[in-house]
Amino acid sequence: MPTRPKITALIHTWNEAPNIAACLQSVAWADECVVADMASTDGTVEIARSLGARVIAMPAKEYNVEALRNQAVAACDEGWIIIVDADETVPSTLAEHLRGLVASPTAAAYSLPRKNYFLGEWLRHGFWPDYQPRFVRKGAAHWNGEAHQHPQIDGKLEELPADPALALEHPGYGNDLTKFLIKLVNYSLLEAQRMKREGAPPPWPYFIRRPLTEFHGRYFVNGGWHDGMAGLVHSLLRGLYQFLIGIRLWELTRDQHPGPDAVKLKRQVRWEGIRATAKWLRF
Repeated sequence: MPTRPKITALIHTWNEAPNIAACLQSVAWADECVVADMASTDGTVEIARSLGARVIAMPAKEYNVEALRNQAVAACDEGWIIIVDADETVPSTLAEHLRGLVASPTAAAYSLPRKNYFLGEWLRHGFWPDYQPRFVRKGAAHWNGEAHQHPQIDGKLEELPADPALALEHPGYGNDLTKFLIKLVNYSLLEAQRMKREGAPPPWPYFIRRPLTEFHGRYFVNGGWHDGMAGLVHSLLRGLYQFLIGIRLWELTRDQHPGPDAVKLKRQVRWEGIRATAKWLRF
């Protein structure tokens, strides 16, 4: 009787001592656990090794983990790989489902739904199911190195049902507001740099229109308001993130795109406000 293909759990870390034990314990069902550590200094490596993980050294800390995905995946054995962030956990129901999938796969990679928690509350509406392509056959996925960009898949990509029992748990998403804000600032620069490389249009009116659209979409359209204060604050912060991207892009391209004169700019700001108000009044 043939055995199923090997499953490796791959976890990227940088100073994740508070999270790594819970993460590794949740993937202990995998045939091997590989921790791709980016020069941690807080005991992450020691904890990982004590729990039986194989630790591989990666370049010093990068906010852009996607820049290191290909290198880490290459160090894993043949078979299937579940990619887990250190502040995520894999419930037993998802583990059982994935073990069944590899016995008779219908795709080269699978997108997993993810439950994101903000200050301890699951964002059930404005940020669900937040699909992430994290279960892949080795060799089928390639990351282009850009932050928060999904990989290119050589073959079929399928989504698991949007079932909470089959979702990655992400309790560390927003459990520390200070760290969350720092993350938004750091990633906004990476995103603006990517947009500049790809020839983004002038940042005006991006940093007025896009934040308002982001907030409106998450809070009103996608139903973030159902999540109460957590949903409101999270939606506002996602709008802030888009604003940060916009002003970072303006900072990087202001020589090429100085913007309209002051009088015209005032008129356009007023118009964007009217436009946003009219959209919001429909909800």
